[in-house]
Amino acid sequence: MSTPNLIPLNRSEHMYWAGEGHLGPINQAYLLLFDQPLEEALVRQALRELTTAFPRMRGIVAPTGWMHKLQILPDDRFVDQLFDDCYRIEHGVDPSSREALQAYHTRFLNEPISLERGLPWRGRFLPHPTQSALMFSVHHIIGDGRSMVQMLCAILGRLNGQPIAPCKIDSPSMMPAVTPQKWWQWPGSIARWWRDSRAEKAATRGERVIRLEDGSSSRYTTVSVRYHELPVAADAMRALSKQHGTTVNTLLMATVANTFLALGHRDGPDQPGGPRSVAALRTSVDLRRYFPDGKGPEFGNFVSVFTVRARQQATLAEQIASLEAQSKAAMARFERRDFALPLTFWEILPWIGRTLYSRLIVQSKAKHKLPELSCHLSNLGNAEFINPKGGSVRLAEIWPTTISNVILLGALSLNGKQFLTVIHPNDEISPASMDRFLAELDQQLHKLQAAPTDETNRDKTHGKPQNMAAAA
Repeated sequence: MSTPNLIPLNRSEHMYWAGEGHLGPINQAYLLLFDQPLEEALVRQALRELTTAFPRMRGIVAPTGWMHKLQILPDDRFVDQLFDDCYRIEHGVDPSSREALQAYHTRFLNEPISLERGLPWRGRFLPHPTQSALMFSVHHIIGDGRSMVQMLCAILGRLNGQPIAPCKIDSPSMMPAVTPQKWWQWPGSIARWWRDSRAEKAATRGERVIRLEDGSSSRYTTVSVRYHELPVAADAMRALSKQHGTTVNTLLMATVANTFLALGHRDGPDQPGGPRSVAALRTSVDLRRYFPDGKGPEFGNFVSVFTVRARQQATLAEQIASLEAQSKAAMARFERRDFALPLTFWEILPWIGRTLYSRLIVQSKAKHKLPELSCHLSNLGNAEFINPKGGSVRLAEIWPTTISNVILLGALSLNGKQFLTVIHPNDEISPASMDRFLAELDQQLHKLQAAPTDETNRDKTHGKPQNMAAAA
């Protein structure tokens, strides 16, 4: 960091900058629905104080000699001007209607944010006589899903009269979390990565990833947002996961996987000697735990991903066991820093310049070289912790989104309900395909609830993977 107000971009942030405009606006747009009306002046004050307390919320992308960096603006009258530009009151949208909020959310997620001139976020207050709402959108270059949740907690706290604690500026580098701590550990890391990569390639040979795409597109376009409340209450979901000796996250992952497998079977069963159908689910992992201090930086982008592949299994218990084993193996590889070589390579890519990096992103889509995935599943878990203890202003619902070139499922529970936000690219996936997917997912959950307990129980001592981080 050459000056206190000039911050280097890490590998994820360089990718967001290179992909901005080509992938679409890489925003994280969260719809917060409150359980009561709010004074607009209080919401405005909370967001203004958030802009002061979180320096990256005053960050603009600035060119340097070769690459771009994040420049933190001083908290002065010019930031006041930019704040007035990015925060507004939105009339004409009914917060009591999920359909109206969903349509507005889709439009808002596709709107770009000025990263070089204005503040890297947008706020839209939706007044209502019984339940106000706030659309809070932050560009992904500012922080990951965990950073977003940190700011949501600060906003809810301020709305309940609590001051917002200042957030320090951390080093943005992910390298301490992914590279061996000793030089002599590098050969082993590379050898294990090479061995496991070859084994994965061999294991997936002859497999067909089930996808909902209706067609093929050579360029990125817009995305749509779907709000979906699962037909299983949060307490029931926790009880079902306990019956199966697993976590809610893994149970949901297995159910989503079986949904894709069921849809793939309807499109045509696998033929003898032909490719075997699989559901490929990408999920996020928070790298902070792998920093030498075990905690890592407080705020920024520190997320990586891995993919699990679900094959047809005789029982749900076997599907859960397979996904748990794959997840534990992937997490162990992060723990051993087995991904040091490929992740270090991505750290070098920004040095080729934004133009060539952008071309790589565009050409990957045009030449259909993107990884084949069924979806990306991110589970925030129980979101009750966002509400401050004893607070009078509380969230009724929360719908998180971000831009994605594959189906993105954002799961969470709040106020006893299980919510699923669905984001899908419009260029290849139609609303009808998403209707079919969500109907099958609900049917899978109904079957899960109806199954006798003695048929769903399994060994309670079966290993459980660590919880995944919420991210985009």
